[in-house]
Amino acid sequence: MHGTRKPLVLWFKAMWWFTTRKSGVNAINLQDLLGLGSYNTAWLWLQKLRSCTVCKGREKLTGTVEADEFYVGGSKSGKRGRGAEHKCAVAIAVERKNRKLGRVRLQVIDDCSAGELVPFIQANVSTGSCVTTDGWPGYSALQGSGYGHRRMLQNKTENKDSILPGAHLVISLIKRLVLGTFQGRFEKKYLQRYLDEYTLRFNRRTSKSVGKKFLRIVQQAVATPTMTRNQVLVGAVSPSLAN
Repeated sequence: MHGTRKPLVLWFKAMWWFTTRKSGVNAINLQDLLGLGSYNTAWLWLQKLRSCTVCKGREKLTGTVEADEFYVGGSKSGKRGRGAEHKCAVAIAVERKNRKLGRVRLQVIDDCSAGELVPFIQANVSTGSCVTTDGWPGYSALQGSGYGHRRMLQNKTENKDSILPGAHLVISLIKRLVLGTFQGRFEKKYLQRYLDEYTLRFNRRTSKSVGKKFLRIVQQAVATPTMTRNQVLVGAVSPSLAN
């Protein structure tokens, strides 16, 4: 908000819509809701808000955790699955609380190799946790990294839907959001911000107080270091204080 030429009340309204809409808000929606004359202003504001949704020192996932990878992007001909072209690879980790889901972590990765997946687990899941994955060899090194590792092999399971059901549910919700709210349009350099916004929204899905969600983003927006327009455009991610 530093140096803004718009009334601060518009920023507070933007933060309200940003936190209270279940499926989020895109720039066209926000432009209309706030009566802004410029689509670019609405887009820039949303990118700045997305940049202050994650705490660098947030607590790691614990207990039983499902880990997987998926691809986000438009439909184009070519290779599918791991190694697909024209799409962005994303790593996901989801806590399991018996039959319920806990918190989620999402991160854009360059590929689905062990060099990307294992550091993602180490950065987001506490050692001693039991990590459940499919049979992809990229997770093989987890066993010697302080984690319990449970592999679920599809070819040895009668019920294919029982393979990582929590992770697959969240993946389907994210893809629905990308196609619905954002019409499948995004650039890879901005994708992490969208994932961070979804993480904030998902991890606070059981909160009964809408006002607390709004208060949290206000606190984070005030405490987050200023981002210039150029930093936003190049895809820089600003550190923030809570998630």
